[in-house]
Amino acid sequence: MAKARLSEIINRLIYQKGEIVITKKGKEVAVIVPFEKYHNIRKGKQQGLILAQKALADFDLEIKAMCDLIYSERQKEKSREVSL
Repeated sequence: MAKARLSEIINRLIYQKGEIVITKKGKEVAVIVPFEKYHNIRKGKQQGLILAQKALADFDLEIKAMCDLIYSERQKEKSREVSL
């Protein structure tokens, strides 16, 4: 049915900026979206990964600072011997 109505489907995507859900045996299997929306989704995913990478970089510094503090406090402790 989609093959026969491809022009209509494309026009709907262009002018109504809608999405078209494709089903197979009543189960949703795919979505057709206007290219601009697809592009924004892809761009958002890439930016999300970049932002996540930057956020995780700060954790390395925090973890190192916590470990340094723990080792420093352990060395100050006189009641037990700690090997580093």
